[in-house]
Order: sequence, then C-alpha cells, then structure tokens
Amino acid sequence: MITGASDLAQYMALRSANGQTSAKFEAAAATVAEGKIQNLRASLQADFKPLNAVQNALSRLAAYSGVSTQAAFFVDQQQSALDMISDLSTGLAQDLVAAHEAEATGTLDTISEGARSAFAQAVSTLNYAAGGRYLFSGANVTDAPLPAGEDMLATLEVEIAGMSHADAASHIHAFFTDDAGGYAAAYTGASDDRIAFTIASGQTVRSDVTALSPDLRQSLAAMATGALVSNADQAVTAGADLLSGAQAIADTRGTLGMVQERIETVQTRNGATATAMELRLAELTTPDMYEAATELENYEMALERLYLVTSRVSAMNFAEFM
Repeated sequence: MITGASDLAQYMALRSANGQTSAKFEAAAATVAEGKIQNLRASLQADFKPLNAVQNALSRLAAYSGVSTQAAFFVDQQQSALDMISDLSTGLAQDLVAAHEAEATGTLDTISEGARSAFAQAVSTLNYAAGGRYLFSGANVTDAPLPAGEDMLATLEVEIAGMSHADAASHIHAFFTDDAGGYAAAYTGASDDRIAFTIASGQTVRSDVTALSPDLRQSLAAMATGALVSNADQAVTAGADLLSGAQAIADTRGTLGMVQERIETVQTRNGATATAMELRLAELTTPDMYEAATELENYEMALERLYLVTSRVSAMNFAEFM
C-alpha cells in the first residue's frame, strides 16, 4: 500500500514512466503487426517532401494507368469495327465483281440485297458505342456519327429516281465524297477535333479515324451503289471500289496498330516507374523488421521491470499496473 507522500510521489513517477513505456510498447507492437512505421514524423525527421513526392507520383501514375487502359480499349474496339467492315467489303466485292454472271443467271437482285444488308451493317458498326463512347464520332463521343443505314438508302433512292444507271452511280459516289453536303452533312460527329488520351506526362495519343475518313466513305459509296443500282457494269465497278477501299482500311488499321503499340510502350514504362515508386514508398514507410522486433522486446522487458518496481511500492497486480 501507499503510506506516505514520498511513496505517492514515487508511485506517480512510476505511473508516468509506465504510461510512456506502454505507449512506446503499443507503437512498437503495431509496427511489428502492420509492418508500417507508426511515427513517420520522427522517422523522416519531420521532412515529408520525399514521401509526398512519391505519393504524388503514384497518384499521377494511377491516373495515367486508367486513361491508358481506356485508350487501349477504345482503339482496340475501333480495330475490331474496321475488321468487321473490311470483312463485309471483301465478301461483297467478290459478289459484285461477278455481277455479269449473276445477271446472266437472274441473281443480280440477290447481290443487290446482299449489298443493302452489308451497307446497313457497316453503318451500324460505325454507329457503335463502346464504354460509353461512340467510336467514329471524333471528339464528340456522346453522339452517334450517322443516321441509320436504311434512312440513308431511302434518301438516295428518292434522289436517283429516274436517273440512268451511270448517273445514279455517279450521284451516289458524290453523295458520299462531297464535303459540302450529302453524307458529310448527315454526319453529326466532330469534323475537326479527334478524341485524345493523355497517357503520361507530355504523352498524348489520339485516333484520327472517324466516319468521315475517306476509306470508309469510299466503301460505303460502293456498297450503296451495289444496293441501289441494279446494273452489272456499275456493280463490277462498285466491287473494284470495295476492294480498293478494303486495302485503304487495312492501311488505316496499320496506323491504328502504331497507336496501340505506343500505348503499350507507355503502359510498360509507367508500370516500371510505378514499381520503382512503390519500392521507394516501402523504404520510407516500412521499418527494419528485425530492429522493430528487437525494440518491441526491449519495451516489453522495460514494462516487466517497471511492474516489479511498482509492485513493491503498492499492492498492485499486473493487470492493474497495465
């Protein structure tokens, strides 16, 4: 029991020492359990600049990682769409270049129906949205770039009514290639601005492919001609245009492939930088676990010694002491 002023003073001093040592013991225990330095201010000597720099760099890299993933997905989807249109063009071209044989067998109308279906599918593909973005509208990713394929064909049917086959084919070609009207006027995407992605500091990639791209317009014009002009000569010409357009689309896909490669290169570099930053963060915030375990053991022994001393000053069990 505490019986005098001196005993009380000694007891209070021991309690104070116990409080300080207990706090240090708990911090050391948390360090060992969590594998993290508990008092970064002391560890960094109150200089948080290195830590802040690493954390800010990791935040930026995480943001770039998200954007580069979006960019890769967007361009991948464009590649898939162009691949589909290329397949439609190649398949239809084979039928159109054989139009004279089809005319002789009375199956030219069947080829025209196939061209109509291919046109509608191609336009639907150009109007496709992936991840909430329309793929071929340039920077205006919130709006589909084109009206429905059947609506365009219906407009053209009215416009070419009564024309000769040659004039009808010429009109359809002009509809898709004239920048002042027709197809260009129906386009609701961004004419000049392209969608861009900032994937690293000073690194921006963009896709220049839109529904206004000349190769796509050429292919659509040939499909529409095959669908609306029931004439073997014009169908053969449209087939040749489709094959040419398919080659142009292949070139466009090659350019997109270079964009994909650039994105992958930057993603790899960003990943390596992030790994380095994470290692540096670990250096700043992770203790030497051997030293941390030794420190914990020392504080535990100090607490045991304090208990022995305190127990002689007052009638106290270890649970009360803690």
